[in-house]
Amino acid sequence: MASSEERIAELERRVAYLESIVRGSGVEGQRMTPPGGEGSRMMPPPGMEGPRMMPPGMEGQRMIPPGMEGSRTMPPERPGFIPNGPANREPINREPINGGPINQGPIGVSQGRQEPRYPTGSRGNGHKDNEALVGKYVIGALAAVLIFIAAISFVSLVWHRMTPEIKLFIILSAGVALSVIGFLQIKKRKNPIAAIVLGTGAGLLFIGILSANLVFHIIGNNMSIFLAGIWAVFFIISSRYTNLFFTTVIAYIGSYITLLLGLVFMQGDGELWMLVLFVSGVSAVMIYTALKKRKEELLTAIILSFVSYMTILIRFSMDGIFGAEQLLGGMAAQIAVIVILYLLMNAFYKVVDGTNAVPIYLIVSAATTILTTLSIAYLNHNYLHLETITCYIIFFLINLGQLILNDVFYRRIERWLTRYYIAILVFTSLLINMKWYDVPTGIVLIGVLLIAGEKVFKQEEQSLVAGVIILLDSLFLLCIPSNHLICSVYGIAQLGLMGYLLWRCSSSKKYRQINVLKTIGVIVILANSFGIPSNIIGAINLSYISRYVDDAIGYIIVVISAIALLKTGYFKNWNQEQFKFFGRNDTLEEDKAMRVLLYLLSTGLYFYGLQKLAVVDGPLLRLVFTLAVIVVALMQSKVILSDNGQNKPLTGIWIVSKYLILTWTILWAFSDLNVISVAYSIAGLVIAIGSILAGFKFKAKSIRLYGLVLTIIMVVKFILVDLNERNSITRVLALIAGGGLCFVISLIYNKLSEKDRNGDLG
Repeated sequence: MASSEERIAELERRVAYLESIVRGSGVEGQRMTPPGGEGSRMMPPPGMEGPRMMPPGMEGQRMIPPGMEGSRTMPPERPGFIPNGPANREPINREPINGGPINQGPIGVSQGRQEPRYPTGSRGNGHKDNEALVGKYVIGALAAVLIFIAAISFVSLVWHRMTPEIKLFIILSAGVALSVIGFLQIKKRKNPIAAIVLGTGAGLLFIGILSANLVFHIIGNNMSIFLAGIWAVFFIISSRYTNLFFTTVIAYIGSYITLLLGLVFMQGDGELWMLVLFVSGVSAVMIYTALKKRKEELLTAIILSFVSYMTILIRFSMDGIFGAEQLLGGMAAQIAVIVILYLLMNAFYKVVDGTNAVPIYLIVSAATTILTTLSIAYLNHNYLHLETITCYIIFFLINLGQLILNDVFYRRIERWLTRYYIAILVFTSLLINMKWYDVPTGIVLIGVLLIAGEKVFKQEEQSLVAGVIILLDSLFLLCIPSNHLICSVYGIAQLGLMGYLLWRCSSSKKYRQINVLKTIGVIVILANSFGIPSNIIGAINLSYISRYVDDAIGYIIVVISAIALLKTGYFKNWNQEQFKFFGRNDTLEEDKAMRVLLYLLSTGLYFYGLQKLAVVDGPLLRLVFTLAVIVVALMQSKVILSDNGQNKPLTGIWIVSKYLILTWTILWAFSDLNVISVAYSIAGLVIAIGSILAGFKFKAKSIRLYGLVLTIIMVVKFILVDLNERNSITRVLALIAGGGLCFVISLIYNKLSEKDRNGDLG
């Protein structure tokens, strides 16, 4: 065991080590704890490197001074002094370090585990950095500004006494000097001051070039454009050596100002070509220097070049408008700019392709489309003098070509690009068909192009987009009548393409959007069922028979189509293994969403048939609508009852009301015909018998009640209305037939009600 003196000596050595750290005595090898790094390991002073020094025999034991056995810490006898230490030992410094807490004693003293507070230079780095930023850069920039203002003030005192050449020489000399100084400083060390100096010098050089032309009239317009181009190219190339995109931006701003001034003072095609070459040179150098840099800088260079050419095209379109003098005499420059604009747009797509970027690139697409429209309109008005439909076709072909390029080269962003250009093609197709056939239809061909492109270029399927195109085309066909048979061809194409989309989704097991496509398919069938007959009848001029002939034919086709869809399982759940696109699919589960669609469809057909039944002229058309509405009502009733609807009171009320409304609508529709009244009564009793039988068969009490109510109504009509007719054998026979039918109803109840009560009825 080590003696107490040895232990105290060890403690003293450790206290001395801590003192040296706290006082910042510069002990070799020490390691200061950084801010927030309390608890990190400190480097020992010389002679204490390596293993931790312990008195002999005390390895692995916790050192406790004498008299403190069992205590966790050793309190000091007197604050600031080492207990049992030498008499001449200095007290530990109790002064706070830079406002930090007072050191309460050495290790082992009961003050908790505290790390020494470090000077501001080590712990307050954030505040020091801000202070340095203000002191070095902001104040330096202010100094440059003051000196610059002083120089301007001095020049202003003697400016009017100088010749134009001396003025220009001063501006250019200052620009060259500041540019050289800024460039050299940036090469040594990048800092804001050097960038400001370089930017100021570049600005003075640019001002000198412009003032030489606009103020001093020493050089002409073309020479000033040429010198501005050299200036811009120089500073753009210098960014490769300074590694500052800042200089490229400055050069572009100067070149763009030059472009604007050149367009304002342009006098003819020669100066226009000079501006085109100027922009082309600056843009080419700017894009070339950005090729090996970050993608963001390359995109910025392309966009800035795009803006320059866009400005030229806008100036083109304004030439000669609002009574102004037309300065340009050719269209070659404008065509060249349009081509370059499309090249830049495709370069932009190529750079963006491969990134998961938000489709803001569509802004570039929209700008290009607008500029193309303006350019075609300007060229046609001033030079080409083509037919309007020819301009539409040219615009269509341009966008179709771009759509193909998107599918081939820009695989990762082609989805949004395809949607955009499909929308443009759809709109253009509407304009072409309006010009040719006076009807906005035929956009189904764009859907065909979309699906063909998916097959040829192996692109992602966009069935929903194609479905929306077909839906719009079918609605146009329905709402805008036309006598051109091409509309019927478009309608047949709509039905065929819609069927293909549904078959493709079912065969590839892609059911995510299947219900949306099925809903679109139902609407397309409805629209074409009415639109195609109307178009054919209008083309062959059969409307003289009746203006409701096409409605009657269309209604029959719709009813037949609805029954066919119901029988083939169109409204059932297709997401099952046993589903067959061409089959009855009786064993499939019901799809609740599609069931609701079926209810809405049949209800709409029911009321449409009632409305037409009440307004059509001629007994034959009324008979057609009567039979078709009855079929629709029976079909819907069967669907409702097959879904256990007989147990729902509201369902029964709807069925009863539906047939009652139908019966009276039929009677009212035929009331002006030369048919005796008793025939209506007999027809009502026949419907009543059918309702009662259906009520027993499907165990639907509400339907049976409807039959009874209808029977009573018809009997009352026999008594109050039919007996007032003149006495004839017809009335006698009708009354006998009515009585017989009532007797049949009584027999039905006597026979079937008991079975229904016992549960023996089917």
